[in-house]
Amino acid sequence: MTIVLATYNIKGGVGKTSAAVNLAYLASREGARTLLWDLDPQGASTYLFRVRPKVRGGGRKLVRLKSDPGRLIKGTDYEGLDLLPADFSYRHMDLVLKRFKRPTQRLARVLEPLRGDYDYVFLDCPPSISLVSESVFEAADALLVPVIPRRCPRARSGSSRRSSTGGRRCSRSSRWSTGANGFTAR
Repeated sequence: MTIVLATYNIKGGVGKTSAAVNLAYLASREGARTLLWDLDPQGASTYLFRVRPKVRGGGRKLVRLKSDPGRLIKGTDYEGLDLLPADFSYRHMDLVLKRFKRPTQRLARVLEPLRGDYDYVFLDCPPSISLVSESVFEAADALLVPVIPRRCPRARSGSSRRSSTGGRRCSRSSRWSTGANGFTAR
């Protein structure tokens, strides 16, 4: 059974690509057949694996199911880890998706023929709230949402004190929980 995991956040620079690349590598290192699909038109995952960021026929043909995704997959330098590379045309994927009757199900349909070939599929998503995002939510079994932790959130009266270096740090009594923008004290 294939497990589809997506690294997603509406914000850029939070570590989505780093998480996707490293988790895919670790899964393959443990012997899992792994695919990483670089959905971000910037192509950072594709670049990290030294693959040319080009999909024959572009994202339009892929989403229209006119391209065989299996033929577009590239091998990487790591055994058991394959890559479906980014393509600059992915920047228009929302426009392509909205033409379909059930646009949020298209990415899952692209992945369907690959499900038997891989133990894990990682989706490296672009930072956005869009139809592509909604399609990712439908296709993924789980979302991995990296957040940037903050040393100390907005200080409440008495909830922080100065450290020896002059910066603020949270009191020992603060409880930490993850929030949409990192850690927040409660």
